[in-house]
Amino acid sequence: MKNLLGFLIILALTFSLQAQDNKKVLIIGIDGVRSDALVAANTPEIDGLIETAIYSPDALNDDITISGPGWSAILCGVWSEKHLVTGNNFSGNDYSTYPSFIQRAEDFDSNLHTVSFCHWGPINDNIVADAADFKLNFGSDQEVADQAANYLAVNDPDIVFLHFDDVDHAGHGSGFSPDNPAYITAIETVDVLVGQVQDALENRATYEEEDWLILITTDHGGQGTSHGGTSFTEENVFVIASGKNIEPIVIRRDSSYTSSPIDNCLEADAALAFDSSSSVEIADTPSFNFGSTQDFTIECRVRTNVSADVSIVGNKDWDSGLNPGFVFSFSYPNGPEWKVNIGDGSNRVDINTGGEIADGEWHTLSVSFDRDGMMSMYEDGVFLSASDISNIGNIDTNAGLIFGADTNNGYSYSGEIAEVRVWNTLVDGATIENWHCQSLENTHPNYADLLGYWPMNEEEDNIVSDVSGNEHHGLNNGAFWQSGDSILVENFDHTFRLVDVPVTALQHLCIPILPEWNLDGQSLIDLCDITGTTQPFVALDIQIAPNPVTNGVLYLSGKDLMLIQAFNIYDITGKLLQKGSLSQGLNQINVSKLPAGAYLIELSGKENRKLQSRIVIP
Repeated sequence: MKNLLGFLIILALTFSLQAQDNKKVLIIGIDGVRSDALVAANTPEIDGLIETAIYSPDALNDDITISGPGWSAILCGVWSEKHLVTGNNFSGNDYSTYPSFIQRAEDFDSNLHTVSFCHWGPINDNIVADAADFKLNFGSDQEVADQAANYLAVNDPDIVFLHFDDVDHAGHGSGFSPDNPAYITAIETVDVLVGQVQDALENRATYEEEDWLILITTDHGGQGTSHGGTSFTEENVFVIASGKNIEPIVIRRDSSYTSSPIDNCLEADAALAFDSSSSVEIADTPSFNFGSTQDFTIECRVRTNVSADVSIVGNKDWDSGLNPGFVFSFSYPNGPEWKVNIGDGSNRVDINTGGEIADGEWHTLSVSFDRDGMMSMYEDGVFLSASDISNIGNIDTNAGLIFGADTNNGYSYSGEIAEVRVWNTLVDGATIENWHCQSLENTHPNYADLLGYWPMNEEEDNIVSDVSGNEHHGLNNGAFWQSGDSILVENFDHTFRLVDVPVTALQHLCIPILPEWNLDGQSLIDLCDITGTTQPFVALDIQIAPNPVTNGVLYLSGKDLMLIQAFNIYDITGKLLQKGSLSQGLNQINVSKLPAGAYLIELSGKENRKLQSRIVIP
């Protein structure tokens, strides 16, 4: 909380440090924004910030894709195994051990002015709690933006957190998808509000003397009208860190094809590889509507390293297993067993006990659907399990077939698919075993019942050929042809995570991050740039007091006191004013010759240990 002493110090700095930048942070949280939808939307305000930003469109929330855990990660810098929030009721949380970065900033310097304005009130009520100097909850995004703009115009906050929720509402209402006009409109609307807040910030009388770091992110993506699973479109988020002193760069995932010695009994020269945004669509035809009574069999070959809540092959909206149609997937939420589902709109049947096929090897998956009997699952020609589906009614979807995603182009699969076969009859177990590793020929006992056969080895860009003679050719939407002995590998090691956001904010504010905090995130920006130092370090466990300084002497204490070797003191522009050596155990630094002002002290020690802290001399 601001107090009289803080006011007097700020007043003194107004006269003595007028040209020096004052570090501040604005975090804008936009709930439920798919990263690919942000790219698709017309967002000139956010795009302008990206031009002066470190930006990752391939950032991840690879924890729990629900708002409670997501915003806890964004504000506290740790994942759910530490903050213990697993849902939106926040029960059992451990914010006492892992508080918000606002609380850590206030603990470091209670003179910092901290503000939080939220559309979704539980963030303020549970995560921010009593840490912020001023917080309010609102009923709309527009109210959040109006209050933020007004507050920036007449107050002097150091940390501002804003939460917008209308995009998430649009996703739940009609779909989290870049193809959903209502969802895109919601993103474009919040972009206008971001511009409103940015204009208010830049119109501040002191803006030229301030160094604002603007962080923008989201808590999760979405699939269909929901989220909470482990699909890429739910876990994929974006992180933007924009500021006047930031070198712009875009950080993307690494995608490569890796050769590997694999056992492919078909010895195909090519295969079709799917990533997180590709599919093959087979146009609707009456023969792919199996109604209430038609028996059928589906087979395919797959190779993947990823088990997730995806649609490998199917004809349904996988947002719910009750929806009409069938799908091959993985057991929820992330396998490792593959599964099959069938539903009619009111009833569903699932077999979740397939093998663990995400091993980088080729596997043949086969399922026969006896409509007044059993659904039978086979892997590599071997029977695994069966379940009664006689209660399943009409499964027609009039959506054709789709490989690599569901009928809404969600729940995207990563890996290869080949040898997709669809029959309008039951193929018996012996035949499945005999043909699971052979290309189809007219000697197959059920060849006359073949509705479609897509070997997917032709190496043509846009068309996936049906060689059954029925000419149900497929449209390739972004999948890649690759050699049969290679596999697509996507590496996200260098992209950002939600937990990086608060660590970056603290770093910008030159607040030392102590090892005992046990944070999971990493800073996206260099070591507090007031010193010009860019090397990573481990913080010393040292306390510096009194602060503000009295009697011209700083006293050091803490368990790492014996590790300290030297100190540097800088002014706010980064100019070195005082330095010295510290023999083991020396715990005093004389700063009596420094004039009144704000400074940064840097302690350095053994084992690349450092501590940076702001000090004030009144």
